[in-house]
Amino acid sequence: MKKDDADQPVPLHVAASVVHQQLSGSSRDWRDDTYDGILESTALALSHVGHIYYVNTHGQVLRIPDEELAVGMFENGAKRFRTRSGNVYESLSMRRGDMADALVILKSAQGAQRAGDSPAAEKPKKAT
Repeated sequence: MKKDDADQPVPLHVAASVVHQQLSGSSRDWRDDTYDGILESTALALSHVGHIYYVNTHGQVLRIPDEELAVGMFENGAKRFRTRSGNVYESLSMRRGDMADALVILKSAQGAQRAGDSPAAEKPKKAT
């Protein structure tokens, strides 16, 4: 990916949809009642491994501070972020390169979790 492409913003709800599809192997119908929750959960995972940006009232693209991300929740299908203190961030995005990096990290974590869940990975039970 070229540097210019990597810096291109991707709306967060789109990034969450792409990453969810890549991780789950299935696509969801946006009319599904659970779709917004899926996007919000995926956006939360993305926020743990990449930077999330918003557009302020002056039209500037700024990064949501980590301390704000730690105490809030995504809403409206990952189109809005609300902190516990009531701050609201909208027009959310992440950089295309960050999305690609986050997907690699999340796939790796998913693979590690699956390996840990396999029967071969279970510890033998102690004899009583």
